[in-house]
Amino acid sequence: MRIRLRLNKVLLTLILLAGSTCLLAQQIFKYKADIGKVDTSAFYRVSLPPGLLAKSNADLTDIRVLNQSGKFVPYIFGNQLPVKEQQSFIVFPQISIAKQPDTITTFVAENKDRLTINQLNLKLRNTSVDRIVNLAGSDDLANWYAIKENILLSKAGEDGSTGGIYEQLLNFPASTYRYFKIQVNNNRKDPVAILQAGIYQMQLVKPVYTELTGVKFIQKDSAKVSRIVITFNEAYPVNKLKLSVAGAKYYKRAISIYSIDGKKRDLLGDTEISSVGNSELFVSAKAKKIMLEITNEDNPPLNISDIIAYQLDQTLIAYLDKGDNYHLLFGDTAASAPVYDLQFFADSLQRNLPVVKVGDVDNNPLFQHKTVAPRQHIPTWLIWVAIIAVISLLTFLTLKMTKEVGERKKQE
Repeated sequence: MRIRLRLNKVLLTLILLAGSTCLLAQQIFKYKADIGKVDTSAFYRVSLPPGLLAKSNADLTDIRVLNQSGKFVPYIFGNQLPVKEQQSFIVFPQISIAKQPDTITTFVAENKDRLTINQLNLKLRNTSVDRIVNLAGSDDLANWYAIKENILLSKAGEDGSTGGIYEQLLNFPASTYRYFKIQVNNNRKDPVAILQAGIYQMQLVKPVYTELTGVKFIQKDSAKVSRIVITFNEAYPVNKLKLSVAGAKYYKRAISIYSIDGKKRDLLGDTEISSVGNSELFVSAKAKKIMLEITNEDNPPLNISDIIAYQLDQTLIAYLDKGDNYHLLFGDTAASAPVYDLQFFADSLQRNLPVVKVGDVDNNPLFQHKTVAPRQHIPTWLIWVAIIAVISLLTFLTLKMTKEVGERKKQE
């Protein structure tokens, strides 16, 4: 009887341990938002509204899809779907630059037509190694600005049907830089061979933007410079600014764009606005405040009468079951991007998937806010050690109980 009681306690401990592991995984996210129910089990595009993106990490590494059983659901982002009609490849010419360190493979590609792109295709010689790629942009080959970092280089297939060449697709926020620098960290090992960089004609599909609400701005003019400070309700991702200019029929002015965080000012890019072109500025920032600095030279200041801000539409793709409840978790600044098998089957998904919307952003009731000490993450290996120890104890007690029952039968 005692052995059976101990056995029941061990089983209960094991169940509680498994449940607490799932609960801990949910407690690190500060916010949640419900996903609308679907009528058919299938893959869907889940639209990510501005309010959700404002409370997520800039690189969206903290977003998770949770089902009604408390388990995470695999997903990929909508811009990770490959282009299937790849007849026309637009090559971005390679630019020679100063010699780089031997531990880095550097490839600089020129976007001559200043196309707005959020994907870049690399053609490489077949390789099956572990490498990390960093992507930066520049308008003058002198000042470089980070676009995306720590991209895992994919490995070539081993079926021999690629002719010794394979492609890596880099996804990143929409950019109009003239030059893109691809750097591969070789970790003091042999370099990889990048042959070309460019885009497919089908990747020039016009991007879809969402207008941001609550935009305010103040203009201050000095002798030769006008500064326009734009503020938003939250730290939204911002990808485009459209200016309405009054007070001058003809103008062509240099303009610098900065993100402002307290007293910190980061340059996002240098460009120009002109009366013969459009007044749209393409940026890539997640900020609550942006400053435009217009160089007037000896001209009277321009009168900026209105500013409209936009962000690129963002979606994620996941398989949702009919009638089930799903919600998104986000708001963990220390979160790393999840790695799901679904990324290897992106070419099997359709681009015109049905869209499901997300509800209002709420506080996650399970979030554990710690004000005294930083969150201490329980290592995965330690959890597995505990589970194995419990299973071993359970096996030992079971065998012991079986042996005692056998001995009692012999005595009878």
